[in-house]
Amino acid sequence: MKIRKATSKDLVLIQKMEGRIFNNPWSNKSIRNELKRDRNSLNLVAEMDQKIIGYFFAHLLDNEIHILNIAIDVTYQHQGYGKQFFKEILENYLQYGDVYLEVKQSNFPAINLYLNFGFEEIDIREAYYADGEDAVIMVKREKTYGLVS
Repeated sequence: MKIRKATSKDLVLIQKMEGRIFNNPWSNKSIRNELKRDRNSLNLVAEMDQKIIGYFFAHLLDNEIHILNIAIDVTYQHQGYGKQFFKEILENYLQYGDVYLEVKQSNFPAINLYLNFGFEEIDIREAYYADGEDAVIMVKREKTYGLVS
Protein backbone atom coordinates (compact mmCIF):
# COMPACT_ATOMS: atom_id res chain seq x y z
CA MET A 1 0.00 0.00 0.00
CA LYS A 2 1.26 3.43 -0.92
CA ILE A 3 0.04 6.54 0.90
CA ARG A 4 0.22 9.94 -0.75
CA LYS A 5 -1.31 13.39 -0.39
CA ALA A 6 -4.72 13.68 -1.97
CA THR A 7 -5.13 16.24 -4.74
CA SER A 8 -8.03 17.82 -6.59
CA LYS A 9 -7.42 15.22 -9.35
CA ASP A 10 -8.68 12.59 -6.86
CA LEU A 11 -12.05 14.32 -6.34
CA VAL A 12 -14.19 12.18 -8.66
CA LEU A 13 -12.77 8.88 -7.39
CA ILE A 14 -13.15 9.91 -3.74
CA GLN A 15 -16.72 11.13 -4.36
CA LYS A 16 -17.70 7.84 -6.01
CA MET A 17 -16.12 5.86 -3.19
CA GLU A 18 -17.85 8.02 -0.57
CA GLY A 19 -21.19 7.27 -2.23
CA ARG A 20 -20.55 3.51 -2.22
CA ILE A 21 -19.51 3.44 1.43
CA PHE A 22 -21.81 5.82 3.30
CA ASN A 23 -25.58 6.21 3.50
CA ASN A 24 -25.17 9.97 3.94
CA PRO A 25 -22.07 10.75 1.87
CA TRP A 26 -20.22 14.04 1.88
CA SER A 27 -21.23 16.33 -0.97
CA ASN A 28 -18.97 16.92 -3.95
CA LYS A 29 -18.55 20.50 -2.70
CA SER A 30 -17.45 19.37 0.79
CA ILE A 31 -14.85 16.99 -0.61
CA ARG A 32 -13.63 19.60 -3.10
CA ASN A 33 -13.27 22.16 -0.28
CA GLU A 34 -11.18 19.72 1.79
CA LEU A 35 -8.94 18.91 -1.16
CA LYS A 36 -8.38 22.63 -1.84
CA ARG A 37 -7.58 23.38 1.77
CA ASP A 38 -3.83 23.83 2.23
CA ARG A 39 -3.40 25.17 5.74
CA ASN A 40 -3.98 22.98 8.76
CA SER A 41 -5.20 19.98 6.83
CA LEU A 42 -4.00 16.48 6.07
CA ASN A 43 -5.67 14.81 3.11
CA LEU A 44 -4.31 11.42 2.06
CA VAL A 45 -5.19 8.54 -0.23
CA ALA A 46 -4.19 4.89 -0.04
CA GLU A 47 -3.24 3.26 -3.33
CA MET A 48 -2.67 -0.33 -4.42
CA ASP A 49 -1.47 -1.06 -7.91
CA GLN A 50 -1.93 2.67 -8.68
CA LYS A 51 -5.63 2.48 -7.76
CA ILE A 52 -7.10 4.53 -4.93
CA ILE A 53 -8.63 2.19 -2.35
CA GLY A 54 -9.11 4.62 0.56
CA TYR A 55 -8.88 8.19 1.74
CA PHE A 56 -8.35 10.22 4.91
CA PHE A 57 -9.18 13.84 5.84
CA ALA A 58 -8.07 15.62 9.03
CA HIS A 59 -7.61 19.13 10.40
CA LEU A 60 -4.50 20.02 12.38
CA LEU A 61 -4.89 22.63 15.12
CA ASP A 62 -1.87 23.34 17.33
CA ASN A 63 -1.34 20.08 19.24
CA GLU A 64 -4.70 18.60 18.22
CA ILE A 65 -5.67 16.58 15.19
CA HIS A 66 -9.33 16.17 14.28
CA ILE A 67 -10.06 13.25 11.97
CA LEU A 68 -12.93 14.15 9.68
CA ASN A 69 -13.18 11.05 7.51
CA ILE A 70 -11.37 7.80 6.87
CA ALA A 71 -12.65 5.17 4.49
CA ILE A 72 -11.64 2.08 2.54
CA ASP A 73 -13.57 1.22 -0.63
CA VAL A 74 -16.17 -1.52 -0.26
CA THR A 75 -14.32 -4.21 -2.26
CA TYR A 76 -11.21 -3.76 -0.05
CA GLN A 77 -12.98 -3.80 3.33
CA HIS A 78 -12.54 -6.62 5.89
CA GLN A 79 -9.11 -7.54 4.50
CA GLY A 80 -6.89 -5.56 6.88
CA TYR A 81 -6.33 -2.60 4.55
CA GLY A 82 -8.18 -0.14 6.78
CA LYS A 83 -6.14 -1.21 9.79
CA GLN A 84 -2.89 -0.95 7.80
CA PHE A 85 -3.86 2.47 6.38
CA PHE A 86 -4.80 3.84 9.81
CA LYS A 87 -1.66 2.41 11.45
CA GLU A 88 0.60 4.06 8.89
CA ILE A 89 -1.23 7.39 9.24
CA LEU A 90 -0.92 7.32 13.04
CA GLU A 91 2.76 6.36 12.94
CA ASN A 92 3.86 8.69 10.14
CA TYR A 93 1.56 11.73 10.28
CA LEU A 94 -0.25 12.04 13.62
CA GLN A 95 2.33 11.32 16.31
CA TYR A 96 2.68 14.90 17.58
CA GLY A 97 -0.70 15.72 19.08
CA ASP A 98 -3.91 14.48 20.61
CA VAL A 99 -6.06 12.84 17.91
CA TYR A 100 -9.85 13.27 18.09
CA LEU A 101 -12.64 11.69 16.06
CA GLU A 102 -16.35 11.00 16.08
CA VAL A 103 -17.81 7.65 15.15
CA LYS A 104 -21.39 6.40 14.91
CA GLN A 105 -22.40 4.77 18.17
CA SER A 106 -23.57 1.69 16.25
CA ASN A 107 -20.31 1.28 14.29
CA PHE A 108 -18.81 -1.37 16.55
CA PRO A 109 -16.09 -2.52 14.12
CA ALA A 110 -14.74 1.04 13.84
CA ILE A 111 -14.99 1.67 17.60
CA ASN A 112 -13.09 -1.56 18.29
CA LEU A 113 -10.44 -0.61 15.72
CA TYR A 114 -9.93 2.77 17.40
CA LEU A 115 -9.82 1.20 20.87
CA ASN A 116 -7.15 -1.23 19.65
CA PHE A 117 -5.09 1.76 18.48
CA GLY A 118 -5.21 3.32 21.94
CA PHE A 119 -8.19 5.66 21.56
CA GLU A 120 -10.57 6.11 24.47
CA GLU A 121 -14.22 7.10 24.52
CA ILE A 122 -14.60 10.51 26.16
CA ASP A 123 -18.11 11.75 25.36
CA ILE A 124 -21.27 11.41 23.26
CA ARG A 125 -22.60 13.96 20.75
CA GLU A 126 -26.34 13.45 20.64
CA ALA A 127 -28.04 13.32 17.23
CA TYR A 128 -24.74 14.23 15.56
CA TYR A 129 -25.33 12.46 12.26
CA ALA A 130 -27.89 13.34 9.57
CA ASP A 131 -29.90 10.21 10.42
CA GLY A 132 -30.15 11.32 14.07
CA GLU A 133 -27.68 8.79 15.42
CA ASP A 134 -25.37 9.75 18.27
CA ALA A 135 -21.61 9.98 17.84
CA VAL A 136 -19.01 8.64 20.24
CA ILE A 137 -16.17 11.14 20.67
CA MET A 138 -12.83 9.40 20.99
CA VAL A 139 -9.28 10.61 21.63
CA LYS A 140 -5.80 9.19 21.43
CA ARG A 141 -3.61 11.29 23.66
CA GLU A 142 -0.10 12.20 22.60
CA LYS A 143 1.23 11.63 26.10
CA THR A 144 0.01 9.49 28.94
CA TYR A 145 0.53 11.05 32.32
CA GLY A 146 1.11 8.88 35.37
CA LEU A 147 -1.30 8.87 38.25
CA VAL A 148 -0.13 9.95 41.66
CA SER A 149 -1.02 7.38 44.32
